[in-house]
Amino acid sequence: MNRHLSLLGLASGLVLAASPLRAEEVVTYEVTLSKDVFTPAEIKVPAGKPFMLKMINGNAKPAELESKPMKVEKIAPANGTIVVRVRAMEPGKYLFVDEFQEDTAKAHVIVE
Repeated sequence: MNRHLSLLGLASGLVLAASPLRAEEVVTYEVTLSKDVFTPAEIKVPAGKPFMLKMINGNAKPAELESKPMKVEKIAPANGTIVVRVRAMEPGKYLFVDEFQEDTAKAHVIVE
């Protein structure tokens, strides 16, 4: 029985050694919304790689992070934090807003 377990352990180790070390980690970029201003107002990300966007809502009321081109829409509670996953994108400049005050609370993701 011990011999079979040893062989199973050896086989598992060989399979792990043959696989890639690990997948590339997805980078998280952070923005803070305070009143009607996102800080930073621009985030630069690499083209062709998915990423995470973390929004800290510094307001005493909910906010809705929205970007139609990035296909993102999520409500952040008052004084709360949300994280959204964004697919890999082509180079360009992509607008995101707080939908509850979209005329003033605007920022961009710049994909390079």
